Order: sequence, then structure tokens, then C-alpha cells
Amino acid sequence: MSFRNYVLRSRFMPFSLRILGAMAVAALSLVTALPVLEASIYNVEDPQKLMFTIHLPMAVGEQAKVIFPNGGELEMGKIRAIPTKSRHPGFTASKYGLGGQIIASAANAHHIQISVEDGAGRTMSLIPSQTFAVAPGYGTSFIVEGVGGSGLWGQYAPYVSSPVYIINKAGMAVLFNSIQLFQFATAVEIRVYRPYEDIEYLDIENREGGKALYHDANGDHDFAVVERGVTGTGRFEGTLYQGLGRVRANHPGVICISTCRKSEIGGFQIVPLSHTYSKELQKTRNMSQYIVLRGLDFEDLTGQPPFFRGWVRPGDVDVDDSRTGWVVGRINGDWQELPDVSGLTESTLTRVEAFRIYLR
Repeated sequence: MSFRNYVLRSRFMPFSLRILGAMAVAALSLVTALPVLEASIYNVEDPQKLMFTIHLPMAVGEQAKVIFPNGGELEMGKIRAIPTKSRHPGFTASKYGLGGQIIASAANAHHIQISVEDGAGRTMSLIPSQTFAVAPGYGTSFIVEGVGGSGLWGQYAPYVSSPVYIINKAGMAVLFNSIQLFQFATAVEIRVYRPYEDIEYLDIENREGGKALYHDANGDHDFAVVERGVTGTGRFEGTLYQGLGRVRANHPGVICISTCRKSEIGGFQIVPLSHTYSKELQKTRNMSQYIVLRGLDFEDLTGQPPFFRGWVRPGDVDVDDSRTGWVVGRINGDWQELPDVSGLTESTLTRVEAFRIYLR
């Protein structure tokens, strides 16, 4: 069995079978080189690739911090509230996550996947004090001083799949993959690692049958086929906290792009075909505000890197020289800034021939 097929099927295996399957795949790798891109959906933590750690004390009034591998620290704002419970069921696509990881990274909220139970994710969230976010639910979030689109929700946003730990009373870091561990936590930490593959950007042709690919030092690599292009924009509330032509959010079932300036609402979303069959997204297959992607061989793209896991982070409008999460469009053959469009529209993006999402 190929590594790609193992990745897709392993979601539905008992844990013991996953371990045996992983051992078998590892043995095959001695004979055949396996693509690092697909292997990266697992928690392989390389200290050399650690970018920073987000430290969240379990005490109101203490500082949330970003800690760098060299020991340097940045204070990111005081903790205004700590979670008193988890949310279950979490948002629909959380069922595609793994326990002890970031399941969604956005300009207005990050979601921590603790476990998957009864076909749904159990989550907690990290939200800024000046930002509105529906998904977390009352009492299930760390609330930290700040505003969406910057700081912990911009330059220091984690990737989807970043591992999450509790720091227990003995000072030990334990993977946060069971809600029972939370009672022993003195802090929660999110470790953010550079992806193994150095991908520069993602390209999506905005037409039915178009290509979706990722680009690295070795050139272009086809990832998906466009089932349906986008022509309009929608009122995706989180775009209120993001800038024009920036990634607003990424999770296993979506990339959300802002098409307006901060303080306005407008954007479009990129979703895998399989996810559009979930109850709340069935209408998106016929809506002009969504790009729908399907696998090259009609395989399930939900939660698969690099589009829907592990490589995409929100853009930071406060960092002038950063291209992370920056999105441009090809119009009349030239790459340029996206049209500045807010609100619900049906045809304002028709002239955009393709989209490019920069990852670094």
C-alpha cells in the first residue's frame, strides 16, 4: 500500500492498527523513497526546525509569551480568561484532526484539537480580547489581550498540525491529547515548526478543470483539479480582522481569503469537494463565493497537506516585508493585487484568472 493511501485510510483505523500500519510503511521506505510532504501530517518534531513556542499560563493576569529556541521571549499580552471546559462537538472539519494539535489557524481565532470522540473533535480555542469569534463557545477559550490579524494571530500564528502540550505541575510537557490532562496543567504550549518541504507558493487556476499546484525549488507539483471556480465574495465575518489579499484562516476543510481592508467584511473560500458534502456546506457546491477542489484521482483532500494542513498560515499586515499568507491574482496575464471588494457579490472576481498564495 502506498504511503498516500495509508494516510487516507488511517483516519478510520483503531490506534493499534495505525501503529502496525506505520511500522509496515516505514519498512517499505527502506526500499522506496517516500515523499516527505505526505509524511509531515504526523507529529515529527525536529528541534532544528522549531520556530517558536507559544506559552499560555493557566493564570489570569499573567503574560502570554512567544519563546524562541535561543531563549529569547516576547510578551504578547495578558491572559484575560482561561478555559473552564472544552467544546464537543467542535466545528465539522475538526473530525479530520489528530489529538494534541492545532486544528485551525486564523486571524481571529486558533482552535486546539484535544481528541476525536464519536466522530467529532473536542476543542479549546485561543482568541484575542478585541475580536469576535463564534466557533469557540462560552468558557472554552484562552482570551489574550490583542486584536485579530496581528501578534499571535498574525506573525506568530501556528500552522495547522502544530503540536500542543500541557505543562504539568512537575514542569513536564505532555501532549494534550486527552481532556483529563487539563486538570493538571499549569500552562499550555503550542510548538510551531517549519514545514519539512520548503514550498514557496500555491497556485489555483480559477476555472472548472483548472490546476491547483504547489511550487518549490524543483518546480510545480500538481495537487488537485478545480471542480468549480469562484466569481464573487461573501460576508465571512473573520475577514473583519484581516487585510486585503491575505489568508484569513486555514483548517482541514478550508482556506479563507480576505478581499477587503481591515474593518470591512469580504472574501472567498477554497474547500475540498468531499467537505462540501457535510451538512452545513452542501449549498457551497453551487455558490459563487467558493472554489471547490477535488483530488487528481478523486481522492479525499480534506486535511491533506499542503493546502489543508501544515503549510498555510494567516497573513500579517503589520509586517511589511513578509509574504507569508499574501495572496495575489492573475488578471490579463499579470500577477497583481486582488480587487478590493467587500460584502456579498456574485461576479466581482470573474476577471481573476488564477490565485497565488505565498507561504514564505
